[in-house]
Parts: sequence; C-alpha cells; structure tokens
Amino acid sequence: MVVAVIALLLTASVVGVVLSRRQGPASQAARRPATTDSAGMQLNSPTAQPGTTAREADPVAADIERLRAVSWVSPPTREARIAGEVTQQPDLYAAEFVRRLLVQDYRRPRAEHLAWVQAESAQTSEPLVVGMVPKELRSRLAVYSVTEAAGQTPAVPGAKEWDALALQDAYTSVHIEHVEEPMAWSTAVSSGRIGDPGVTGREVSATVTLHYLKAGRPATTTSSVAMALNLEGPPSRSAWGFVTAVTYSSLPVSAS
Repeated sequence: MVVAVIALLLTASVVGVVLSRRQGPASQAARRPATTDSAGMQLNSPTAQPGTTAREADPVAADIERLRAVSWVSPPTREARIAGEVTQQPDLYAAEFVRRLLVQDYRRPRAEHLAWVQAESAQTSEPLVVGMVPKELRSRLAVYSVTEAAGQTPAVPGAKEWDALALQDAYTSVHIEHVEEPMAWSTAVSSGRIGDPGVTGREVSATVTLHYLKAGRPATTTSSVAMALNLEGPPSRSAWGFVTAVTYSSLPVSAS
C-alpha cells in the first residue's frame, strides 16, 4: 500500500517539508527546512528559553543556516541528463526524475549522483514554492531537498550510509506506479494563487527495491514510496527541470 504524501503546503511565509526514506528494512521521516524570501527573512534567532534548543527557538533561521552551509555541487555529471520528449511533458518528466533519483548504485560515487541532481535543477521565484528561501540560496535548493534532513534519513543517503551500503554491494531498482497533480496544487492554480506560469507540482508513487548482500547472500527489501515535487518548465524555460522535493515517504512492504 502506497503511503499518502503530505499535501503541498502552499503558504507564502513558510514551506514546511517532511521527507522520509527507507533505511534497509526500516523507514524514517525527514524534514526539509522552513524558509523565507530574502526580503522577509530574519537570521537573528530569539533568545532560547531554558531547555530550548536554538532550532526550537527559531527553526526558520536554523534551517536557513543549514541550507547556507550546504556545499555547492557543480555539474557536469557522468550520469546522462534527462532528454527528449520526456522533458516536454511534466508527468513524464516527474516520473523519470523520481525513477532516476531513486535508482541509486552505492558502488558508484555519491558525488556523481548529486551532480546529476544539480544538472537537472531549475529555479523559480514563485513565493508559494520557494517560501522564505533567500534568492542567493535557491540554486542549492534542489540538492539540499534530497540530501539534508535535520538528522533524519533523506531521499539520498548521507556519505557514511552510502559507503556502508557500498560495502554490502547494494543498489536499488525502481518501478513507477502513478503520477498525478496534487489537489492542493491544482486548487492554488485555479484560484489564481500561482504567479509563475512555468511552475507545477506532481506526486509520484513508486516501488523501490533495495538489493544487497546479507551474510554474503543476496537479499532484498521492497518499499512503497511516494514523493511530491515542484518542477519548472514551459513557458518559463524550454524544458522541465527539478526545483525541489516537497514530501517523501516510504513504507517497507517485504524483505527476502
């Protein structure tokens, strides 16, 4: 059974994002930062009360600082860009992007996969998408949204987990099940709340199988996955590209 993704949070002030991902047989929830536009962002955190962390006192500022600290990932990449007719239709592009994102060969360098994500990235100035993200940091949002998760497990595992999976000769295979436009997004479009004609949202469900060695023998874990994402394309740019992951959830369904 596919886990339903959380609806896109279409607010101009805060875009709260929750991501979750498989971790071997288990699954965790992860969070992408709440953010603000450059005009309205305040980085000075209020004084934390006793027993309150800085992140709890001002989560927006803390998340912005985490985004600012993310290392810039530069294309080109050895992984081929998405090309052809797929880039001209948002449903097709969303399906192919999610498939390629979740097909992960841990025996290859993680940096190559992140360079591919950056190569596929696109930007929008739409407030209901970028929320409080400062303009100068929006070029990092695509990679950040699939790699950083405030201590939880993101869509692309961290370097240590990636290396640990490599030692198990691990890789994933992906089957896309369904693509749709989220109701929250279509409602925002029909009500005139979206100003950028080139931005859209999609939800993609898929079956992801992790293949690895357990005690020297082949083993698999299969998960049902749902991901919501924003894309930018015609007429704002010539082809569709990935802006940011909005939600990601994963439910293990079998192991062998």
